[in-house]
Amino acid sequence: MQASEFKQLFLPLSRQIYWMAWRLTGNAEEAEDLTQEVYAQLWTKRESLSGISNPIAYCSVLVRNLYLNQTRKQRVETTDMVGIHAVDDVHSLEDTMAQKHACEQVMRLIGQLPEQQRKVVTMHDVEGYSNEEIRQQTGLASTHIRVLLSRARKNIRLLFKN
Repeated sequence: MQASEFKQLFLPLSRQIYWMAWRLTGNAEEAEDLTQEVYAQLWTKRESLSGISNPIAYCSVLVRNLYLNQTRKQRVETTDMVGIHAVDDVHSLEDTMAQKHACEQVMRLIGQLPEQQRKVVTMHDVEGYSNEEIRQQTGLASTHIRVLLSRARKNIRLLFKN
């Protein structure tokens, strides 16, 4: 796709893309950033975009997926940073260090689980995926995912107590 075709097809959609992003984020600055990210993705994929029959639908899916990826990334970074912030009180520093140690220990215990349990508990509890998203990515049945989560959590509790 040439630059002129790209401009004709996707630039008129900028307001609609922005409003989709704004509805998801609830923040004008984040919506602008998300809109720019959408256009950056579109531009890098411009060679494969000529076969798209409904550009606004494609863009809306792209906006939603980029937003979900950003929120998951923020959730994982927040989880990784538990206990790192500065505290003034000695007791809360001790609590924070104990919580960080427990978090590290749980992550080690997750690494000791059988492969399917480890994969499902990591996707659900660490990365924040829903059961439906796990089902789509792994091909496992919803009931099997719940069973694996239950068993994984039970194993972690048992190992953590010992």
